Amino acid sequence: MRRDVATLLLASAVYGFSIGCVHSTRFGLHNLIKFPLLILITGAACAVAYYLWALLIGGARFRFADVQRLAMRLYRDAAVLLAALAPANWFLARTITPPDATSLHQYPLFLGVNVCFIAVAGALALFRQVRALAQYHPWPLSRRVITVSGWLALSLMVGGQAAWTLRPFFGVRSISGAETPFFIGSMPDCRGSTNFYEGVYNVVRPAPFAPDYSRRGRDWN
Repeated sequence: MRRDVATLLLASAVYGFSIGCVHSTRFGLHNLIKFPLLILITGAACAVAYYLWALLIGGARFRFADVQRLAMRLYRDAAVLLAALAPANWFLARTITPPDATSLHQYPLFLGVNVCFIAVAGALALFRQVRALAQYHPWPLSRRVITVSGWLALSLMVGGQAAWTLRPFFGVRSISGAETPFFIGSMPDCRGSTNFYEGVYNVVRPAPFAPDYSRRGRDWN
């Protein structure tokens, strides 16, 4: 278990550094702390929920330690896959056309690529833990998929809000890092959102807005 945690922290720090470098090396160094912290906060906040969900779906007496071990390995596998992509991601971060006060240029492309990286890594890690779950209980495949998918959904809900509080991870390069707090917390983004769920809603809904990427405190990624 300790080895899994150590691997998770190291791998997530490596990937965090690569995404922070889209703004600056300073942001990358910040992410050596912030990205592993995001993973730890999410895992700690979801620990009991993972266990209760496994009991609800499985109807079997899992040991709490077994559930935590499986969930930790889900995070670890995803982090290791992301760390493997970190060199290419760092190169992309340093070579895209950076945003300025009038346009984001290729910055949305970088965000989109990283969303795909995280989605693919999460899906592969999910598949592996569905197979691993069979070692603890001979459930049908469908029940194992539901169990691990529930863990992933819980992680996304809690992790999304944790990431919102700990942002910025990427940063908009046209905003000076010296002007951006280490943690932005509930400070509104360029659309006025003050939490992760409101932010998702404001991104999805077709509402026009005119963000000013040079304003202090709007560095919301």
